[in-house]
Amino acid sequence: MLRAVLADSHDISLRVIPTKYPSGGAKQLTYILTGKQVPHGGRSSDIGVLMQNVGTAYAVKRAVIDGEPITERVVTLTGEAIARPGNVWARLGTPVRHLLNDAGFCPSADQMVIMGGPLMGFTLPWLDVPVVKITNCLLAPSANELGEPQEEQSCIRCSACADACPADLLPQQLYWFSKGQQHDKATTHNIADCIECGACAWVCPSNIPLVQYFRQEKAEIAAIRQEEKRAAEAKARFEARQARLEREKAARLERHKSAAVQPAAKDKDAIAAALARVKEKQAQATQPIVIKAGERPDNSAIIAAREARKAQARAKQAELQQTNDAATVADPRKTAVEAAIARAKARKLEQQQANAEPEEQIDPRKAARRSGYCPCQSTQAGTATG
Repeated sequence: MLRAVLADSHDISLRVIPTKYPSGGAKQLTYILTGKQVPHGGRSSDIGVLMQNVGTAYAVKRAVIDGEPITERVVTLTGEAIARPGNVWARLGTPVRHLLNDAGFCPSADQMVIMGGPLMGFTLPWLDVPVVKITNCLLAPSANELGEPQEEQSCIRCSACADACPADLLPQQLYWFSKGQQHDKATTHNIADCIECGACAWVCPSNIPLVQYFRQEKAEIAAIRQEEKRAAEAKARFEARQARLEREKAARLERHKSAAVQPAAKDKDAIAAALARVKEKQAQATQPIVIKAGERPDNSAIIAAREARKAQARAKQAELQQTNDAATVADPRKTAVEAAIARAKARKLEQQQANAEPEEQIDPRKAARRSGYCPCQSTQAGTATG
């Protein structure tokens, strides 16, 4: 049918490729159709190819030609827990629960609802989430469809995941890096190129949920980069602030220097007046004093100034004396206190003199011993003489 519609079109070519998952990916489809590989970390536009899926092309047509914004999209409802599976046009923002109930949703005790396909989809934590523009499928499988859960085992390095990876990555190495929090090595091994197709987890004989590890690692790397970006912005703001403060400080110093070198207008006038007075005094000092013969110099001005200074000093001293006398008269309480203190000191001195111990009476025998004279020797000497 498509070939018949495109028979008269010369600018559109129809290519049929084998149905092999995940050949619908943008990078994989670009390689299948053109033989060109999209570089790591790049897009198909980097090699001159623009890849759009059918849904995007139809939305572009409605926006450009029909002038209709994207307010709805086709959503596939499938799974054994849905009574009426099929494709529906769903408005963006419609709750998932509403779509499932409209299709005859019959949940079991441990019902799981997956947004996306069986390999690339993820389990919804609750059913009140809205439909967004990337919601292409809602899968509600029964317990028979999912099968028995299998226990995760240790990696045996079989390289089956690397053989199945459509992005030519090393999933076993990325698994170890993700599990060991080695973000730099995971980035070096191009974890960002993982399309999360789930092929590696499907073929893993140890039942390791590799896609879950890769999603968590990419989220942690994105959080680290966001934090580094915020830190760099904060550092740039701090450095800009420091530079601004340095500029303001330099400007203040420059203004201070300019103000010190160039005085204000009123200061200039005062300085000029002072210089004029100094010059006038110097001119007067250099003029010779002429005294005629028989005349005395007129020193009356100097004598009057000296007398005025003496009178001013005497007046100041008299004023100070009056102030002291007034303070003494105005404060009799202070005088009484000083007199009481003087009387107390006199009584204390008299008491100390009265309590002094009398001099010890001198014993004549002790005095004789100190001087070397003994009364017995004097008596013996007198007897012998008689």
